[in-house]
Amino acid sequence: MNDHPQDKRPEGWLSRHHKHGVRPWRRTRLSFLRWRGTITANPHTARLYRMIVGGLGTLIVLIGLLLVPLPGPGWLIVIIGLFIISSEFRWAQRILHFVRVNVEKWTHWIMAQPLWVRWTVGAVTAAFVAVVVWAVFKIIGIPDWVPELEVLRYLDLQ
Repeated sequence: MNDHPQDKRPEGWLSRHHKHGVRPWRRTRLSFLRWRGTITANPHTARLYRMIVGGLGTLIVLIGLLLVPLPGPGWLIVIIGLFIISSEFRWAQRILHFVRVNVEKWTHWIMAQPLWVRWTVGAVTAAFVAVVVWAVFKIIGIPDWVPELEVLRYLDLQ
């Protein structure tokens, strides 16, 4: 056996943490887990905590669902709300698993399609977003800071 390996560690070297210190989030995570343990020790506070997490997650999911038809991260906000709810509720974990599996299936399916199908799906999605944006501006009006443009008169927005 080789007595002098090339990657021989210095004397007293234990791990990466020994050399570089504790990871920054580890202390925070351990503090949260200790705090969570004290919460679950009392059934009343555990129930209150579940209600708060459920209410906050539901609020975030509802905001995300309102933002889905608009351009932006609507579905991402819904999934973040589901992550929050799933930390306490098994049914939300099942929904999150269903979403994850189906998004993965959709991704694999769309990437297996010919280029013209992918471009068509992208164009239809862009057209849908454009119609939604037009409808929102038609309903609430164009903000005052937007300059007067000929295209906005053509789209009957000014």
